[in-house]
Amino acid sequence: MAEEREVQHDPQVLEGDDDLPRQPASHRDPYTPEPGPRPGERRAFRLMLWALLPIAIAVLVVVWAAVR
Repeated sequence: MAEEREVQHDPQVLEGDDDLPRQPASHRDPYTPEPGPRPGERRAFRLMLWALLPIAIAVLVVVWAAVR
């Protein structure tokens, strides 16, 4: 037998500053995205971009050695 589904007769709509109506997150959906990165995450992504520099240098050295 098929599993019964919950039916929502009157949808809940949240009002906000934007023009689009929003519905609250479902109780079954545990993931609700955060509005933006936290300060520690910004610092980590900035550091990750600096980590690309040695990788780029290594790629350039390998390409230079292959061409030479």
